Amino acid sequence: MSSSLMMGLTPRVHASTSQQSQVDINLVPSDDDSAVDPVDPQDSSQPYPGDTADDGLTSGTGSRDQLSLDFLSNLTFKPITASRGPVTTTAANSRAMIQITDRRGTGAGWTLQVTPSALTNTSQALTATIDLGSVTIKSAGTNVSRTPRLVNQGHLTVGSVNNVLVADKNAGVGTWLLLLNQGTEPTTLTIHDQQLTAGSYSGELTWSLTNAPS
Repeated sequence: MSSSLMMGLTPRVHASTSQQSQVDINLVPSDDDSAVDPVDPQDSSQPYPGDTADDGLTSGTGSRDQLSLDFLSNLTFKPITASRGPVTTTAANSRAMIQITDRRGTGAGWTLQVTPSALTNTSQALTATIDLGSVTIKSAGTNVSRTPRLVNQGHLTVGSVNNVLVADKNAGVGTWLLLLNQGTEPTTLTIHDQQLTAGSYSGELTWSLTNAPS
């Protein structure tokens, strides 16, 4: 009589464990406060090419701060032939823009404001309003934070502080461009006076940058 022998083989179990190690890094805010040059809004790797309606202005403000207004265009409006108002004209600029840089590294946000003065010459002060119209907000970089918010493209009130752009917390970090006189609605100047005196008139737009959303 023959017999068979069966053997049971128990597989060897390999135990595995996992543990974690920690990675730490301290990002130190940059202390670079050198002036930021204006860039071409169509190709931010190139310098600002100028605007024929702005007397060839290509240089920046020279502001040396970690939150800075780098460039401010002057606005030139097309001539008007009229003896009575109200009357509206559009800006002649093709590359009007405001450039802002936030290098603080805090993401605290900021607010861009503008205060228009009256338009005057030696004989008359005009009652006027400026409408920014269609604008474009774009980053000059590729690795960007959230986009600042446009909060006013309507009437800019003469003699009053008008909020224009607001960068909320963690928005508006890096270099940003506010392009004016863009799209379907141009930047316009409306003169409300009934009686108009011929001549050249000028005024100022005082731009300011506050270091928090407002």
